[in-house]
Amino acid sequence: MAVQAPTIAQRTSASLTTALLLLTGLTSCTPEIKAITGLTVDTDGRPLAALAWCADQPPDVISLRAEKDLASPSPSGPTPSANWPEWRYDVQRDATSPATVHLTGFPPEPTPDPHAVFQIRGVTSNNSFTSHSVTFRLPELSGLQPGSILITTIETNEEVQKSISLDEFARLARDEC
Repeated sequence: MAVQAPTIAQRTSASLTTALLLLTGLTSCTPEIKAITGLTVDTDGRPLAALAWCADQPPDVISLRAEKDLASPSPSGPTPSANWPEWRYDVQRDATSPATVHLTGFPPEPTPDPHAVFQIRGVTSNNSFTSHSVTFRLPELSGLQPGSILITTIETNEEVQKSISLDEFARLARDEC
């Protein structure tokens, strides 16, 4: 008895099933969002990362980097990511939500292009969860007041910067779980 070759419909179904399994496997590696990151300043106007979470522990580090794709090109030099490192700041293991982390060494010297875009995000070393990030430009720091937190929200498919209170910031983090 001859073995019948699979039909086009059977091959298509098998291909779609394989693609679905691969996609499920790839997306299952994405950490859950269980925190929110913001930007504030201390009483001397120095930038601080603000972090609030609903997980059992805080994220391990705050990651701050220049957003190469969002930065305006500077006619005087290379793109920001070519000049600036990714800054990483440890979050104290005994920190309670919400917490702040001093952004030592930021902004970099010499002062970057005011149109450069930066992003801050909280991350865990075991990839168990991450935070909503905040994107900002340096001129936005000048309008911040201690206790006021700059966050990035999505409204009508656009990123929007919004300044909120510490209480509202903590509530947004609790809502993540």
